[in-house]
Amino acid sequence: MNSTPSERRPPTSLKSVLFDRLMPVRTNAPYALIDYPDYLNPGDAAIWLGTRAVLDKLNGTPPAYTSALKNFSAQRCRSAIGDGVIYFLGGGNFGDFYSRHHRARLRVLSLVPRNPVVQLPASCAWMAETDAAILEETRRMLSNREPVVFFAREEKSRADLERLLGLESTLCPDLAHALHFEPSAPTADLRAVLRNDREASQPADASAIQLFDWRDLKAQVAWNRLGKLALAVAPRSKKLATQDWVTSAKVASAVSLLRPARTVITDRLHAFILSNELGRNVLVLDNRTGKVFAYVDAWREHFPRARKAANLRSAIGAVSDFQTASNLMMSHDD
Repeated sequence: MNSTPSERRPPTSLKSVLFDRLMPVRTNAPYALIDYPDYLNPGDAAIWLGTRAVLDKLNGTPPAYTSALKNFSAQRCRSAIGDGVIYFLGGGNFGDFYSRHHRARLRVLSLVPRNPVVQLPASCAWMAETDAAILEETRRMLSNREPVVFFAREEKSRADLERLLGLESTLCPDLAHALHFEPSAPTADLRAVLRNDREASQPADASAIQLFDWRDLKAQVAWNRLGKLALAVAPRSKKLATQDWVTSAKVASAVSLLRPARTVITDRLHAFILSNELGRNVLVLDNRTGKVFAYVDAWREHFPRARKAANLRSAIGAVSDFQTASNLMMSHDD
C-alpha cells in the first residue's frame, strides 16, 4: 500500500547525512585543512565555514595547519601534523576545467606522499575534450602515494572519477549544508544571481530582469582585498581565526543579497544551497560543467522548494506559479 503524504517520513537532513558519510574519515590526531579559498567566491567561503564546523565536531579540535594551495609548505605541515590526515576542501574545481588550480592540488599531493589524504565532497570539472596530459599527471600522482579517499557531491562526478581515473568515491552532500541561518520573512519577490564567468552555460538577457553576480557586491570585492591583506600580516597563531573571519564576512555578504527574496533564480550552486538553507524558493539553471543540475538530482528529496528551469526566460515565466505551488505545499506541511 502506498503511504499518504502525512504518513511519509521526512528525509534525514543533509547535515545529518554528511556527518554520517564522513564519520569513517575522522581522526583523533592533529590534522591539516588545505585549499583555503583566498579569492572572490563566497560559495567556496561557505564550504570553508561548513567544513570547519564539521571537522571540529568530528575530530574534536581545529586543524593544526591550514593553507591555500599556492602557499602550502610541506615542512610546516609535517611539523604541525606529522603523519596525520590532510583534508582538501571540497568544491567544483577537480579537473582540467580549472587546470592551474588542479595542478596546484597535484603539487601539494606530491609533497606529502606518506600522509593520508581525504578529498572532501567535490564535483569534477573536466573539459569536453579532456586534457590527456593533466589526466595522465593525475593518474600518476595518485598511484605514487598513499591512497586518497574521495567524496563526490553528485553521481555525475562519481562516474567521472571511476571512468577517467578508476577511482571509487562516496556520495556526500556539500559541506555548506552544515551552516545555520536565522529564519526571516522575505521582503521582495525575486532575485536573480547568474554567473558572469566561464562557467555560465548561456548568455543572460539583462534586459529581462535585474541580474547580480557575486562580483557585483561591493562588500565581496572589499572583503576579498582586505582578506588577503589581513592574512599577509596576521601572526601564525591568528591565521585560522583570520581565515574564518574573512570567509564569514564573505558569506554574510552573499546571504544579504539572497535573504530578502521570496524566490531566487540562479545557476550558482552555492546561491542555490544558501537560498535553500534560508528557506527560499529557488528556480535553478544549470552551469557549463553540469554540476548544478547533477547536485539537485542527487539530493532531490531534500529540496522541496527547488525547481529546475531550462533558461532564464522559462525561469522568469515560472515564478508566479512556482510561488503559489510552494506556498500551498508549505501550508499543507503546517
